[in-house]
Amino acid sequence: MAEKSVATEDVGTIGQLSAAQTAKLAEFGQGLQQSALEALSTTLDKKLEGADAAGQVVAAAAVPSQLAGMFVIIDAEVVLEDGTRVPAMLVIGEDEASALFNVAPEGASESDYKGQLEEAVQTAITDLSDFLTLSVSVNSGAQLQFGVTAVQLRNTAMTPLQLPAAMGSDVLNIQLPVTVDGGPIVSATYLMPVDALGRVLAAVDSSESVGGPAAAAAPSAARTAPAPAAGQQPALTPLPTGHQEPKEAVVRPAQFTSFASQGEAPSMTNIDLILDVQLRVTVELGRKLLSVRDILALGPGSVVELDKVAGEPVDVLVNDRLIATGEVVVADDNFGVRITDIVNPAKRLSSR
Repeated sequence: MAEKSVATEDVGTIGQLSAAQTAKLAEFGQGLQQSALEALSTTLDKKLEGADAAGQVVAAAAVPSQLAGMFVIIDAEVVLEDGTRVPAMLVIGEDEASALFNVAPEGASESDYKGQLEEAVQTAITDLSDFLTLSVSVNSGAQLQFGVTAVQLRNTAMTPLQLPAAMGSDVLNIQLPVTVDGGPIVSATYLMPVDALGRVLAAVDSSESVGGPAAAAAPSAARTAPAPAAGQQPALTPLPTGHQEPKEAVVRPAQFTSFASQGEAPSMTNIDLILDVQLRVTVELGRKLLSVRDILALGPGSVVELDKVAGEPVDVLVNDRLIATGEVVVADDNFGVRITDIVNPAKRLSSR
């Protein structure tokens, strides 16, 4: 099939969408991209800047040949208000992902590096997805839930990329150019099914229902129309024809119900609302990756060498997120930990 290019500065049409609908979707995508870059800049402690994204409608079967090499494959989804799950995929080159998410291959085995990179990417993109879900809901009222289902570092030249069957025959291939700390432009690829764009647009803009404006108005009319009596044919109102003079809107002051004062409410900040919420605190002595063979060989007396040396600070995690390091102590015959350092939020992702 012929490729159809769509850039943010020169919007055409995508799939069955009109030019106006495509422009609305592009504008929403631009805002989403900017919000994502700002959030990742704070999280990763890097200055991320984006250029205009450009999309192409391509055959799904042609995508694997366009993405051959070492890539981090992020399987994602967008869940609509009615529960419909729209598959999506974000693809980032290995070198770009390693630099962006602060995971270097030096000094680590291949399996350790792979696991660290996948975990760092999954943590960052999952947090970003939660942020975008909240941001879209607050700013536009749209009930879109962004999520990550899997992250994998793969050599797609050896094992070609496979798109989910739900992607359909045509996908929107969006190139997202980004500069990191003023360096050269790197590009990530975002894929989603063309057939789902109309439903996403309808979730973002209620006036753009899947069936069009007339379809959106039909349920309302059906609810307000009185039911005909038994055996009686419903009255039919002829549709107006010709030029219709616009009716002048009736404007009147709004009236609000007065509520009796219930006394001054105590002042409470947002953080006060969750001060009694309990979080799981874990102290981690160390980790070790073992093969299945080594695990099956474990028995009484076996010693598992961890990735920390004697005397090195232990990790303190809150809900599995690293927040501090400390030293092990004994307090009244119980083990405890004395906090020695609070981890900078921007460095948390690079250390797990």
